[in-house]
Amino acid sequence: MTRMTRALIGTAAALLLTAGCGFHGVYSLPLPGAVATGANTYTVDVQLADVLDLVPFSAVKVNGATVGHVRSIRVEDRHALVRCQLLDKVRLPANAIARVEQTSVLGEKFVEIEPPRAEQPTGRLRDGDVIPLARTDTDASVEEVLGALSLLLNGGGVGQLQTITHELSDAFDGRTGVTRELLHHLDVFVAGLDRQKASILHALEGLDNLAKTVRGQESSLVDAVERMPRAVRILTDDRKRLTTMLVSLQHLGDVATHVVRASHDDLVANLRHLRPTLGKLAEVGQDVPKILEAVATYPTADSVENEYFGDYGNLALTLDVSAKSLLNTFGPGGGFTLPATGSGRAGRHRQSKSGSVLDGVTGGLPSLPGPVTRWAPGTTIDDLLLGALS
Repeated sequence: MTRMTRALIGTAAALLLTAGCGFHGVYSLPLPGAVATGANTYTVDVQLADVLDLVPFSAVKVNGATVGHVRSIRVEDRHALVRCQLLDKVRLPANAIARVEQTSVLGEKFVEIEPPRAEQPTGRLRDGDVIPLARTDTDASVEEVLGALSLLLNGGGVGQLQTITHELSDAFDGRTGVTRELLHHLDVFVAGLDRQKASILHALEGLDNLAKTVRGQESSLVDAVERMPRAVRILTDDRKRLTTMLVSLQHLGDVATHVVRASHDDLVANLRHLRPTLGKLAEVGQDVPKILEAVATYPTADSVENEYFGDYGNLALTLDVSAKSLLNTFGPGGGFTLPATGSGRAGRHRQSKSGSVLDGVTGGLPSLPGPVTRWAPGTTIDDLLLGALS
């Protein structure tokens, strides 16, 4: 065995003894020159959607300075979880961001951790913290750039640019004024849309509310749609009768129009003749309700119920049989004469204070002016009435 062979075997044995039982391939071996491999370090997990060809012991940098290394890379759910080991003296905010970058076009990949740009730094990044997927990114690799360029050159639109340019030239040839006017109208149209942006947004909100309302009444709409074929079928079956009804309705309208036009003059004349009558009714409008009230309660008045108490009623009667009243009633030429009274015991009489009202039934009658002025005491109302009618 040569000296060179023994040296190689010794080096391999030393490496195996150093790795111990934690050997998991070449990437598990510590590389010389890695930063933050000893004490006074802490670890931070970074979630990345794509790590490209990042490998363990790649550099971790802050502001371009190497402050740690990638300790491990593993798959977690649908993203990669990169564990970075950093020096204790590196102080980063709790809302720090991270991304995978490369030193040059064909250089190595590394993890860059830095404070956020869109918000204020808060807190401090400590051992065991995780930078979530929402705050990480990956730079475009050379492979992606070359692949996109290849797609553009081989199957993209570069070969069609000449055709597009030629067609546009033919379309605008001789139509410069029309094209310019079209662009002017388009500019006015866009400006109008911009001025009415609030109204457009309000209309869109109204459509959204309408959609919510329709969504809330979905069951009713579905039921209506399901019943619609039967309703259409009924209308189809009754189409002949509906058509007949519409034709008859048209004929009725024609007749009504003819009648209205023919009676127009007579109707106007009747309304004119009715105007005086309506005017007179308006003049006596305040008296009509009173007359109707009296007619509706004839022959009893509205207060007749005040005269009856239980099963009996009170009635006051005033009878005027004076000569003046009788003459006014029957007339001086009606042949009516008062009967004469006898002399003797009946010659005495009592004068009534009123001179016109009977003073009792048997208390005597007052002297009345006229052909006969004396009445016998004891004359009753029956005698008086019989004498008046004889």
